[in-house]
Amino acid sequence: MTDQGDNDVYGNSAPSAKNPSASLGETGQFDTRHLLELARQRSQESRESLASFMMDLLDGRPGTLSDSERSLMSDILRTIIFTVERSIRDRLVSVLADIKGCPHDLIWFLANEPIEIAYPILLRSKVLRDEDLIELIKHKAIEHRLTIAKRANLSETVSDTIAHIGESEVIVEMLRNETAAIAEATLAYLVERSRTERTFHEPLVKRPEMTTELAQKLYHWVSAALRQYILANWAVPAATIDESLETVLEDTAILKDEDGVEVRADALAQAVVGDRDRLKRLVISSMAVGDIRLVVSLISTSLGLRKVLVRRVLVERTSESLAIVCRALGMTCREFLDFSAAAARLKAHASGRLDEDPATLSDFFDRVSEETALSVISHWCRQPGFLGAVRDLEAWRND
Repeated sequence: MTDQGDNDVYGNSAPSAKNPSASLGETGQFDTRHLLELARQRSQESRESLASFMMDLLDGRPGTLSDSERSLMSDILRTIIFTVERSIRDRLVSVLADIKGCPHDLIWFLANEPIEIAYPILLRSKVLRDEDLIELIKHKAIEHRLTIAKRANLSETVSDTIAHIGESEVIVEMLRNETAAIAEATLAYLVERSRTERTFHEPLVKRPEMTTELAQKLYHWVSAALRQYILANWAVPAATIDESLETVLEDTAILKDEDGVEVRADALAQAVVGDRDRLKRLVISSMAVGDIRLVVSLISTSLGLRKVLVRRVLVERTSESLAIVCRALGMTCREFLDFSAAAARLKAHASGRLDEDPATLSDFFDRVSEETALSVISHWCRQPGFLGAVRDLEAWRND
C-alpha cells in the first residue's frame, strides 16, 4: 500500500520505474527520497530508465541542481553505472564528460575506471584539473596516458609530466596534439631523447614551439626529408651546420689529436695512398679494431675529402653516403656490409642506434657503380661543407 503523503507529492501516484520523470513536481523539483527508492530497484528496466532520466536531467539542467542534489545523483550514478546496458552506459558517460558542472568526485571516479569507461572523461571532461591529470598519468595504464595526451589544450605542466613519465607512443601522441602547450625546456629534453627515439623526429620538427637552436641540433640525426623541412623553415646557414657538426662529433672521441696520433695516421695514409688495394685493406682492418683516426686519415687522403665530412659520413644515421665512399674505395658489397656494421658503434653513440636492413643496403650499394661513386665524391670535394654534400647525394638519389 502506497503512503498517501507520497501520492500528494507526485500528484495521484508515485513514480514507477517506467516513469521516473514523475519524480519532478510542478515546480520542477524532484523528491530525492523517491529517486533513492528507484535506485534500489534491481530490475534492468528500472535501472536503465532511471539512468536515461538522470542523463536528460543532467544534460538539460545542470545549473538548476543544488549541491546536495548533485551529490545524490553522483552517488546514484556510481551505483547503477555498471549494471545498465553497454550502450546506455556509454551514452551516460559521454554526457557526463561534457557537463562542466558535473560533481568532481563522480568524474574522478569514472576517470580511474578501465579505459572503455574512462575514455570520454579523460579526453573531454573540463572538470579534471591539472593535478588530477598528473596523478592519472603517474598511476594509471598506458591507455589512460594515451587518451590524456590527446586532450585539447594540455598545459605545459601536464605536457612535461607526459614527456618525463610517458612511454614513447604517449609522447608521440602529445607531440602530434597541436593544441598541447610544450615548454621550451621540455622540448629540449625531447630533442635530446630523439637521438635514440626515431619516432619523435617528425612530430618534433613540426612543433610550433621549435626554436632555431633546437632545430639545428635535431638536424644531425633526422632523415634527409626532415632536414629539408628544417632548412626550409628555419634560417640555419650551411656554415653553422658544419660548425655545430664538430660539437656533435666531439663526443665520439675521434677529433682530439692525443699524443700526435692523428699526425702519425696522416703520415701512414700518405705512405700507402699510391697502393689502392693496400689502402682499402688498411681502411677495413683499422675500422675493425676501432682506429677511427687512421680510418679518417686514409679516406680523406685517398679521396680528397675534408676530414669533417669523412667523420660525418661515418656517424651518419643511414649508410647511403658511406656506401658511396666504400664503392669509391673499391670495396665489394660484402666488405661494405662488414665495414658498415663495424661503424655502427659510432652511429649509436653520435646519432642514436639505427638498425638498417642489410638487404636494403646491398641493393643501394649494387646500384652505385664505382664510376658513379667517384663522380659523386668529386662533387663532394667541391662543396663548401657537409650540407652541400648531403644535398648533392639527395639530388643524385632522386635522379
